[in-house]
Amino acid sequence: MLLPLALLLLGLWERQRGADDRAEFAAEHERLARVVADLEARTPRDGRPDFRLQFRHDGRNYGGSLAVVKAREARDGAGTLVAVMEWRRWLPPVAIAGGGIAAGLSLLVLLAGASLGRLGRGSRDALVRGFSLVRRLLPAALAVQILAATVAFVAVVVFEAGLLVQGGLSGDGMKLLGIAAVAVGATLLAAGGALLGLRRALGAFEPDPLPILGRPIAPAEAPGLWRLVEGLAERMGALKPEAVVVGLTDGFFVTAGPAVLEPGGARLSGRILYLPLPHLALMRGDEVAAIIAHELAHYAGGDTAYSQRFLPIYAGVGRSLDAVAARERGALGLLGPSLRLGRFVMERFHLAVRHWSRVREFAADAAGARVTSTEAAARALLRSGAVSTRIAETLAAAAEAPDAAPPDLVAASLDRAVARGLDDPALHLEAEQAHPTDTHPPTRERVAALGQALDPDLLAAAGLTPPPHALGQLAAYFADPAGLCRAASADFLGAVRERDAAFRAHLEARAAEVGTEERVLRANYRPRGLVLAVAGGLFAVAALGIAVFGIPGILPREATVVLATALGIAVLMGGAGAFVLSRGEPVILVLRPEGLAAPGLDRTIAWDDIADLDLTGSQSGLVMRVLLPPAVPWPERRPGRPAAKLDPGRRIVTLPLPMPRGMNPQGFADLVATYQAAAQARSILAGNAAAVPASEPA
Repeated sequence: MLLPLALLLLGLWERQRGADDRAEFAAEHERLARVVADLEARTPRDGRPDFRLQFRHDGRNYGGSLAVVKAREARDGAGTLVAVMEWRRWLPPVAIAGGGIAAGLSLLVLLAGASLGRLGRGSRDALVRGFSLVRRLLPAALAVQILAATVAFVAVVVFEAGLLVQGGLSGDGMKLLGIAAVAVGATLLAAGGALLGLRRALGAFEPDPLPILGRPIAPAEAPGLWRLVEGLAERMGALKPEAVVVGLTDGFFVTAGPAVLEPGGARLSGRILYLPLPHLALMRGDEVAAIIAHELAHYAGGDTAYSQRFLPIYAGVGRSLDAVAARERGALGLLGPSLRLGRFVMERFHLAVRHWSRVREFAADAAGARVTSTEAAARALLRSGAVSTRIAETLAAAAEAPDAAPPDLVAASLDRAVARGLDDPALHLEAEQAHPTDTHPPTRERVAALGQALDPDLLAAAGLTPPPHALGQLAAYFADPAGLCRAASADFLGAVRERDAAFRAHLEARAAEVGTEERVLRANYRPRGLVLAVAGGLFAVAALGIAVFGIPGILPREATVVLATALGIAVLMGGAGAFVLSRGEPVILVLRPEGLAAPGLDRTIAWDDIADLDLTGSQSGLVMRVLLPPAVPWPERRPGRPAAKLDPGRRIVTLPLPMPRGMNPQGFADLVATYQAAAQARSILAGNAAAVPASEPA
């Protein structure tokens, strides 16, 4: 609220100043009008000059008929200022209204967000209703606040710029007026972009489909699994899933929204239960049943329906804030209050969402314990964390070298677990189990909420290494467990290869942006030299004219001084222009695929050796600073070459550079960044190529 209040207070201050300025200039205009009337009354009718007529203005005295002329000019100028001050009087009320509206909206949204968030912690229905209201009203409130703050800011700046006409728009006044125009233009563009983004966000509040790496399993493919799921749903009074999807990644979860399956891009909707195959193999039957019952309890409690109502609203508000954030940097801080206001409201709802998420997770744990046992539910929570590390290690190794990965990653996970044992469950007590749409309390709190003590026997049972034949228990769920595990492994490895191929294509495209040829950048001295040479020639012509025709009305001695001065300037400027032109277009930097070379340095600085690089503007062009790590060879300065400042202590190489020919600062910075990115891409590609032969023997 500080910025809107500042605009409001500034408008109040300007209102008083505007009234005072108008009164001051009006009084001056009236005084000058009386002076003009007096001078005109005393002016001789026969047109003879009367030097008794005197007028003093801006520290200068005028006499005779010139006094009348200057007095009239001063009167007319004062009249213009009075007119300017008159329309300036309308700007402070605009600033006051804009700042007041923006501040009032800030206060209203702050109170509404806090109140609705508090109500949302008392009821999930109240949370959804409150957040639905926020989704509809917050973008509009932010739009009005942005518009009001922008109008207030423009009014303040234009009010202050109105004083510049008092000085007759001098050189400094024109600079200040230009700065004001740039500030107003940048603010209007940023605010307009934010408003357009908010308008688009209002109509785009549907969430993206949930991506799932897995495949659907029909009852004929998994008769035992479907019997277990349907039996648990009947005992709990929960809705049955409409689709069961199995895969290798993630944990157990349910969703009731749109989903897209990879690979293939098949789309599902409705109630979906996802089960990870490695967990089914490494966990006991009662543990699997407890976790499935936990997930089905989300259907019984309406959690997935709640999520489906909530997620579109959440997506809409998030996109609205993204639209404001995208324009924040170019708005001179005017969009900051709106963005922080929206984030505050989102934070209030986050707290309410986390509250209900914890409540529903505890309730789902209790529901799973009722249809199995408290001990099985607690052991399932602990064992899930204990097996997850071995599964993650197996999948990470396969993702690192997919061509050398085993065809059955579920069996590989079991082999790794048998060989290394499981993690100590006590190491995962503070972990919050991963879930694609909801949050979970730490495992310690969930076990405690079940009323189960974390004794050594429970921890030992949860961390017990599975037997080598544990893979056989998948036969109780699936008709062809081995074929399903291989198919799921192929899906995972195919997704990894597709990801790697996309990343490699991206790297190759970045590397291809820079060819094998070097890019030579040259200084753009020619325009400067031409300007100096032409100016020197003009002074030489002027000197010649003085020498031939003289200067009427001045003494010969004074004409000689002027002639000598003109000749001196002609020689200096012409000589400087000739010198600049004689330099041609010297090389200032050479960009090569492997690094950058400067004429003042004795070696090329490899792109891979640069720890940091920054560019800043200077009066003569640009300044490039390159930070080199301690292990990199230090360059030396080449004598007789353009200056290069070397700081071995801080390992910084500073290169003053004139502006390259045909480029602006942003274009030059983009070019350097392109060469850096291409070098990094080639380095990664080379590293990947070297790693492939090394992985083949494994």
